[in-house]
Amino acid sequence: MKRMRDLVVALLGIWLLWLAAYQAPLQMAWAIGGDVASQRRMDEDAFIRGAHASEPPTRTACLDDPSQTCWWWEVLAPGERPYRWTQAQTQIALHGVGGGAYRVTLSGRGQPGTQPTLSTWQMGAVALQVALPANQVRRFHILTQADAAGNLNLSLHTAPFIAGGDPRELGFVWYELGIAQLGAGPRSPAWPVLGWLSLSLIAVYAGAHLLTSSPRLNLGLLWGLGLAGGLALALARLATTTFAPTLAGIAGVALVLAGMGWLATRNLGNHRAFVRQVVALSILALALRSGGMLHPHARYSDSMFHANKLFALSLGNVFQSAGLPSEAGGGMAPYPTGMYMLLLPGQLLVEDRLALVQIGTAALDSLVVAGIALLLVASGLGHAAALLGAACYLLPIPVLESLSVGELANVGGQIIAFGFVALVVVSDRRAWSQAWLIGAVGLLSAGLLAHSGVTLSLGAFTAGLWLLALIRWIRGKRDAGLIGLPHLTLVASGALGLVLLIYYSAPVYLNGMLERVGSSDTGGGGGRPLGAIIGWTLGSIVGVRAPGGHPLPPLLGVVAVAGLGWLWRQREAQMTGLRMGLGGLWIGMVLSQAILLVADQGVRWALFLYPGLCLSAGAMLGVLWQRGRMQRLVALGTLAIIMGYGLMIWIMQVRDYLHT
Repeated sequence: MKRMRDLVVALLGIWLLWLAAYQAPLQMAWAIGGDVASQRRMDEDAFIRGAHASEPPTRTACLDDPSQTCWWWEVLAPGERPYRWTQAQTQIALHGVGGGAYRVTLSGRGQPGTQPTLSTWQMGAVALQVALPANQVRRFHILTQADAAGNLNLSLHTAPFIAGGDPRELGFVWYELGIAQLGAGPRSPAWPVLGWLSLSLIAVYAGAHLLTSSPRLNLGLLWGLGLAGGLALALARLATTTFAPTLAGIAGVALVLAGMGWLATRNLGNHRAFVRQVVALSILALALRSGGMLHPHARYSDSMFHANKLFALSLGNVFQSAGLPSEAGGGMAPYPTGMYMLLLPGQLLVEDRLALVQIGTAALDSLVVAGIALLLVASGLGHAAALLGAACYLLPIPVLESLSVGELANVGGQIIAFGFVALVVVSDRRAWSQAWLIGAVGLLSAGLLAHSGVTLSLGAFTAGLWLLALIRWIRGKRDAGLIGLPHLTLVASGALGLVLLIYYSAPVYLNGMLERVGSSDTGGGGGRPLGAIIGWTLGSIVGVRAPGGHPLPPLLGVVAVAGLGWLWRQREAQMTGLRMGLGGLWIGMVLSQAILLVADQGVRWALFLYPGLCLSAGAMLGVLWQRGRMQRLVALGTLAIIMGYGLMIWIMQVRDYLHT
């Protein structure tokens, strides 16, 4: 009864907080076509339907030199503004703004010709007919009321203009959309939005209750999410309200997964609580990744490319290729289908291949959270270190950037490569030497069929591991529970020979490689100075801004390096595999970065190294956790900074990517 009373009190308090958030004034404006001052565009895409692409195009020929390309804001004449053509039927949906009176502002001009363009603007039962001159921009201010659900919906109906050589359905030229709340006094919220958010909170609380044994922690989570929702409604209302139904759907799926996890762990005895906590972290990781990818403001450049690759594989096209950018040498190159093979069975359940590749990739990467926790436990570092290390991977910045950009094959290939890394860490040849060798050859072979960048990183990791094994062999160390030099050499040569014989020897690949070798234009650039490469790499690891992307979270690199040093000083045999695996990851990172000496574009080294950073950071945070209350607060504060920084970068990626 007390738990139910606390839940009811929390929900009532959160509702009061949300009602207060809706009293905050709302005023927003969008430059349709783009804002020259901020050099942003397409921020209005989440709220409009039936409008053509922005003009001028994002990249177009420069005015002074048509052979060069310029950004859209660089080709505008003085006083000229970017714009979008509406279609014959254009919809504006500003959902969840809240009750009350509003001023809606639209500006535009009519179709070419001598007569004004007549357009009918429908708002509920009210229809206005406006006349837009052909050569003059007019701004219209419309006073209206939100409907009973707290939404503003406008329909723009315009007789289409037929332009010679242009197959588009053209309405009128649109420049601006704005909304401003009018009047004072209490305002009613958008009740459906509060309903969706409430369902999300209840689903999260129920899922946490199934997988954790701390009512106080679950109640704190509920209050924390409620406070975050209140701040979002007050400061970023439309970005929150348009996402509320999707958020409730994600929370519902998370609850179903939590229920499945609860059922699957009922008979685990003493390990049940820990395994359920790991499951909870994995589900949270999936929800965080999926939330950013499904937000209506998010835009992608390559996701449909992967959906088409998956479709091609389903038709039997196993040997696929893709064009490399000029920085990587240019031309067509093999594009292994390892990641798509993992997602291929999902087509039996999910018809939308775009959603399958996006959410499927996020789900695959979420498994790394569980993998990190299990590897730390298998290395004898305890449950606290395992959970802290796994939590470090909840919001991995290189993964989030790749998901935002649409580099799904890079992320999906990671889970294949991580399988071999994990097997190295927990190897025990004393118990199953033949099975281990077969599994290692199979996992390494599968990893070599992942994305080419992952393949290079995995090859560099194997080379680094072989170097460490060679050093141990020369020093006379023969750990019975660790892969040795002869076995690693056998695994590496066997896997490489297998993939070359079965996959990369396909005629389509051999012919392409021969053509590239025979071509005089196979270079990818002059490379970069060694000092710059070292500076950028170290700067990114310790949280200093690096070119080409965001640096890693502050403190993660520092804590990870400290944890690596602590692990290397330990003498427990159980940790030897972890030390070797981490050493291979770091040496592999150095080897893969050496590519930049001869090419302008390297591999996604941070993407490959990040699980290793979380492993050693978990070890260090686990040491702090065991030393008292103050050290526990330090560990939790460090984790909060890592996760907070990751969440900030994820929000920025969703907000900014392809909005230029």
